[in-house]
Amino acid sequence: RAYAGDMTRSVQFVRYDPAANRLVLAANDRTPRPVTCQEVLDLNTVAVGDKFGNVSVLRLPRGAEAGAVDVSGNRALWDSAREDSTPKLDALCHYHVGEIVTGMTRASLVAGGAEVLVYVTVSGRIGALVPFASRDDAEFYSSLEGCLRTDAPRPTGREPQA
Repeated sequence: RAYAGDMTRSVQFVRYDPAANRLVLAANDRTPRPVTCQEVLDLNTVAVGDKFGNVSVLRLPRGAEAGAVDVSGNRALWDSAREDSTPKLDALCHYHVGEIVTGMTRASLVAGGAEVLVYVTVSGRIGALVPFASRDDAEFYSSLEGCLRTDAPRPTGREPQA
């Protein structure tokens, strides 16, 4: 399987069909994103960064590759290439970084620790997207965010929820 990303059509998952000696489109993205970088997370999942400062995680739905394109030759060429017949990738999450993401990789911040997605931007900022290991972690950071909203004054003096 190959993962191809471009500046107009986002990401496409393609597979090689040895019988016909060609690449067959397995699935593509619903949203046209100008992809600047991508990182394969597992066999069915890819993380992409686009030129608008977004990081998205896209996954191939179950059973999509089996019914992607009929390569038996029974279908007409123009029928198998229709846009609505191609399975679409599911967007698992979407995060706006604010700057063009120029590179990303999976890495472990601590030896033997869980992997995180580390990204870099065009201005040199380095960031990491860290998955929560448990529900308690998510609740802790949610309550921490609430405390910071009430206790810490805004640098501009404005209240965005007012």
